[in-house]
Amino acid sequence: MLNITLMNHTFEIPCEPEERARLIEAATLIEDRLEQATGLKGESKALMVALNLAYDHLQMKDETMQYTLHLEDQVDSVMQDLAKD
Repeated sequence: MLNITLMNHTFEIPCEPEERARLIEAATLIEDRLEQATGLKGESKALMVALNLAYDHLQMKDETMQYTLHLEDQVDSVMQDLAKD
């Protein structure tokens, strides 16, 4: 069980020992983003941080897919070149 405090609320999160470090890292990231979100309070602040994190996640997912497709094209090209030899 991991206790994490965000916005003065403590959450008990059941987790495996190998998940603890990543969950602490995630909570730290959220706390940092909450501190940066000035001008908003309470639920609005939390929702804006959640929206920004979700946007960043989707952007990174798209970039990763594009990079993966690029690598697959390169591998295909190399395989075709090797097949010609």
